[in-house]
Amino acid sequence: MKKPAPRETSICFCPLTGLLDVVAKKWALLIIAILGNEGEKGFNELKRELGCISPKPLSDTLKNLERIGLVDKRVQDTSPPTVRYSLTPDGRELREHLVPLLVWVSKHGGHEMPGCPIHFGGKESGVPKGK
Repeated sequence: MKKPAPRETSICFCPLTGLLDVVAKKWALLIIAILGNEGEKGFNELKRELGCISPKPLSDTLKNLERIGLVDKRVQDTSPPTVRYSLTPDGRELREHLVPLLVWVSKHGGHEMPGCPIHFGGKESGVPKGK
């Protein structure tokens, strides 16, 4: 008896449209990486770590990441108010899925920038610590 032919898998890419529009922006993945490394950061801390980003693009990117549910903004009741940013569970999950992409890029000619603040390490990642 013949085996039935394998069914083709059909995947609709439409749901990616809104998400990719935000995540593919210049600073989004770097922000996700930094927040994933360090847990929580203030606006000026992020600006300092990213280096050459201006306040407007940082603010816009954070707002968009918050809007799509990847970054959480917490306003502390201090005087003046203190704002802290962190990854949501979805943001942490996305970051975990980015690691295999980074491994692939490293194997195919990507390189670490001097002073890179973004690292992911540990046995479970398959990436040597500090890379």
